[in-house]
Amino acid sequence: MARRPNPDLRERRQQELIESIISIINENSISGTTTRKIASEASLTIASLHYYFGSKDGAMIETAAFILQEWIQPILEKPEDIEEKINKLFIPSDKMAAFAQIMTYPYRSKVTIRKIQEIDEKFSLLIKDVLRANGFNVDSSFIIADVLKTFLIGLGFKGYVYPETIKDEINTVINFLNLRKVRE
Repeated sequence: MARRPNPDLRERRQQELIESIISIINENSISGTTTRKIASEASLTIASLHYYFGSKDGAMIETAAFILQEWIQPILEKPEDIEEKINKLFIPSDKMAAFAQIMTYPYRSKVTIRKIQEIDEKFSLLIKDVLRANGFNVDSSFIIADVLKTFLIGLGFKGYVYPETIKDEINTVINFLNLRKVRE
C-alpha cells in the first residue's frame, strides 16, 4: 500500500526549501543559483526539488509568492506609519533582496513571465493600498505607486549589500512622498 503524503510535512519542508533558496540567491544571485545548489543546500535530491517546485523557475515563483504573502503583505497591511512599514521590510534585508532579484530576473518562459507579472501586480496593489491609506490619490496617477515600487525593489538590492544606507534611503523616499502629498 502506498504511503499517503502528509500535507503539513510537505508545507513545512517547502518553507524550509524557500528559506534555503533565499539564502542561496543572496549568496550567488539567481543566475548563479542552480537546482543542484538548491538541492545540495537543502540536503535533497534534484528529483525531490522537482517534486516540490517542478523546476528552478517554479522554485523562484514560489519563493517570490511566499515572500510577498508571508513577509511583505503582513507588514504593509499593518496600520502603521508608511515609514515604519518600509523600515520593517528591510529588517532583515535578505527577503527583500531575494524578492528584488526574482522580480527583475530576465526569464525566458512565457508561463514564468506571466506568473511573475501576477506577483508583481499583487505587489503593486499592496503599495497602492498603503498609499491610499496615507492620503495619496493613486487612482488619478499611478506614477507615485510605480516610484515607490521601483524604490523598494532598488533598495532590495542596495540594502542587502550596504545595509547602513537603508535609513538614509528611506528618509529620501519619505521626503519625496511628503513633497508629493503637499503638491496633490
